[in-house]
Amino acid sequence: MTQPPGKTPRLTAAFAHFWQAPHRPLFLASFLCAFTTVAWWPLGVAFGLPAPGFEPVVLWHAHELIFGFAGAAVGGYLLTALPSWTGLPPIQGAPLKLLLGCWLLARLTSGLADHIPVALQLCLNLSYPLWLAAMLLYQTLSCGDYQKAGFGLAVLLLGGADALFMTAALSGQPEAALTILRTVVLGFALGMTIIGSRAIAAFTNNWLDRTNPRDPRINAPQLPRQIAQGALALALIAMLAGLRGVASVAMICAAIAMLWMMYGWRTIPALTNPLLAAQHLAFAWLPIGLASIGALWFAPQLYPMADAIHILTIGAMSGLIMAIAGRAACHHISGDMRASAGFVLGSLLVWAATWVRLAAPVFAQQNSSILLGAAGLWCLGWAVFIAGFRPALTGPVIRPVLSGKKHPPADPPHLLTEKSI
Repeated sequence: MTQPPGKTPRLTAAFAHFWQAPHRPLFLASFLCAFTTVAWWPLGVAFGLPAPGFEPVVLWHAHELIFGFAGAAVGGYLLTALPSWTGLPPIQGAPLKLLLGCWLLARLTSGLADHIPVALQLCLNLSYPLWLAAMLLYQTLSCGDYQKAGFGLAVLLLGGADALFMTAALSGQPEAALTILRTVVLGFALGMTIIGSRAIAAFTNNWLDRTNPRDPRINAPQLPRQIAQGALALALIAMLAGLRGVASVAMICAAIAMLWMMYGWRTIPALTNPLLAAQHLAFAWLPIGLASIGALWFAPQLYPMADAIHILTIGAMSGLIMAIAGRAACHHISGDMRASAGFVLGSLLVWAATWVRLAAPVFAQQNSSILLGAAGLWCLGWAVFIAGFRPALTGPVIRPVLSGKKHPPADPPHLLTEKSI
């Protein structure tokens, strides 16, 4: 059959644009992983699909959502911010294709882990974090930005945790694997605090400058932020040392410091803006989750710890990934950021999925039905969100990727910067 004139060149051009910015393939990969992981298990298996080749399957589920879904989102975010740190052009083309290929191979082999030699499994799973860390470290160190090189080291630590998890899971040590995952989630909580506390305040102030220039700005004191980060770092060290009691107290202290920090965030007016509402509500899950998990160490009979961890994973982590990465598809011709219907509905559905998932152990007799309901809401939310993300995947890249213009629309493009990320 003959192709319609001009159709192939248009498709080729659109596909070429896809590789011009790291957020396009990596954010899309992250979102698709969020959808397919839960759509396969527990949802698909409940309706007759064969289970993933990874026993126990709950470990595959947790692994893919932490190292697959969140791992791709981390890569997309850090590589998007990288040019503002180094002044170098964004990574695009072949290095980006190789990175995505490594990530895809890791997803494929994880789903077939019981049928693949452990050594090969580890090599393929490590290829993504190693290549991502190599790009981050090479550019930051070559430009002398040693502080930002810490993000590359964090990615290496994430890869090391992945290797430890896979080794424990595939050698019949599920409890050890779950302990590693909980520690990684705590590490993500620290990362979300470092990045989210700055980004949310900056995005909110930028919006207030445009809409309510006479209203007071967020003047967040550094002390609660530093206490929260220090307490989380202590909790992470204590977890690694096996001092769960110390870690729990540190998590509760971090939660209190976060609430103190958020007190001046102008959250009530920010809730009128869907983009900011998504960020503020997602970040609010962090102190709730940390305080709950810390308290449950001392009163485990109140609520299952395995369920409480979803406050951080579904509520905070998934919510912040949606709220920040989704901004890439919300650019408006005016230079402002405007939430699409897909962004709003997708975020609401995943927010609702968090509440439904947390209700499961409360209603023990309906536990299975509630879990499937939460999975259905999650998948529907991500499907709608992905559909709304399409404008960010094609055409020339709009920069800054995650921010609206800080200057009047007449300003030339070279004034735009990614530094607000």
